[in-house]
Amino acid sequence: MDVGKLNSLITISTYTETVSSGDITPVWSTPVSTRAHVEQVDGSRYLKDKELTDRAVYRIKFWDNGYSDNIKVVYSGKTLYPVRPLTKNAGKANMTEVILIAATKV
Repeated sequence: MDVGKLNSLITISTYTETVSSGDITPVWSTPVSTRAHVEQVDGSRYLKDKELTDRAVYRIKFWDNGYSDNIKVVYSGKTLYPVRPLTKNAGKANMTEVILIAATKV
């Protein structure tokens, strides 16, 4: 990954669940901002509840900080959720690159 291409700012939150007295509570971590290379790779329009809805798919590359597949990314006002598991590659200087295919929810 070319460091010069990390020109977009994204925030990443990790999803976990806590169990208390048999109740499951979803918890999103505090968002962490990081630099990434973001490109839109697909866009589709769906009919949902008699209303046209756009769905955008993005390819996001960033340095790994131990993220799991249970994340959401906020980019340019859009909340993106993974549509495939994270791909991790050995990068320069022993850094691990993450490639994420994520989309807006329909």
